[in-house]
Amino acid sequence: MASDLRLSRYARERPGRGRPLHQFLTGATAGDAITTQAMILCRWLRELGFRSDLYAQHIHESVQNDVQPLFNWRPTRRENQAIYHHSIGSDVPARLQEHGIRLVLVHHNVTPAHFFTHVDPAWAQRAHLGAQQLRDLRPHVDLALADSAFNELELRDAGYADTGVLPIVLDAAQYDLLDNPVLAAQLDATGPTLLFVGRLAPNKKQEDLIKLLYCYRRFRPGAQLVLVGDRWDMGYDGWVERLAAELDLAEAVTLTGKVSQQEMVTYYRHADLYVSMSEHEGFGKPLVESMYLGLPILAYAAASVPYTLGEAGVKVHKKDFERLAELADILITDRELRERLIAAQRQRVQQFLEAQVRLKFHDFLDRALV
Repeated sequence: MASDLRLSRYARERPGRGRPLHQFLTGATAGDAITTQAMILCRWLRELGFRSDLYAQHIHESVQNDVQPLFNWRPTRRENQAIYHHSIGSDVPARLQEHGIRLVLVHHNVTPAHFFTHVDPAWAQRAHLGAQQLRDLRPHVDLALADSAFNELELRDAGYADTGVLPIVLDAAQYDLLDNPVLAAQLDATGPTLLFVGRLAPNKKQEDLIKLLYCYRRFRPGAQLVLVGDRWDMGYDGWVERLAAELDLAEAVTLTGKVSQQEMVTYYRHADLYVSMSEHEGFGKPLVESMYLGLPILAYAAASVPYTLGEAGVKVHKKDFERLAELADILITDRELRERLIAAQRQRVQQFLEAQVRLKFHDFLDRALV
């Protein structure tokens, strides 16, 4: 109650008073965690009286009515600060520096280049640039925020002194949806379903989930693996499919590509276990989605995963797939253990809901605005 009163009092004061405070991203697309976060912040800023729009260098048609092209931006005389979401090397920092704009930096992590060196050298080069730009931006930043404690450590390693953590917020209204009945029936009719959500990318290690499924089907022959996410354009998805075929798992592995929000929620609700072997997550929003929707989590404890899960979920530090398959089966079949896991996850997820994150955002605005 006290938090709600504080929030409404801050909103009534409308400290923006028409002041421009725009946000800038490298790329924007529907369903992307960074884009979604920026849109939520945009709503909060407007409710506080700021003039706030979104600008991006690359804009997918799915959000072209909500995001403006970067080079359409022309700063006004009142405009001296902006919010920049950093995730990969791009032209955005140079554009902002060209106009002498001071920044509130939101660091979403740059996936290390070595994951892409042998898959997409151009993307690896952009990753190298992103790491360098993070350091080069330091003199232009008034406050450096990270979306996870893991990313805050990166900020400090890059020399930033004034930092904070603003988590990715989960908009509950986007998840309190009815199931897709046809999809729900299909999932309920199959054997145990392992789920992973995230674009097909080398750092997310969907290949290791294929190996886990191979071991799991030795004693659960009907087990299925569903990989929800953008197939991207670097060919890694084809490699994953070929691996599944070589292991005689082609019929047991589904690569969905992008799905609707209703379909994604249905997958979470009707899967039996969320599994992640990802070796680099800057935040891991699907972990939060799983916690909110009551799906137990088994995850490799790399990068931000331990920070996002906290004391929730089951975290492992070694990829012994035979033992992981046995552990997965315990998490699926032991009802008492499963309920304890779900309860701990539901407690943890409260830290990522709007009321909590918005209060932090208001505090950071107080610190950052000049």
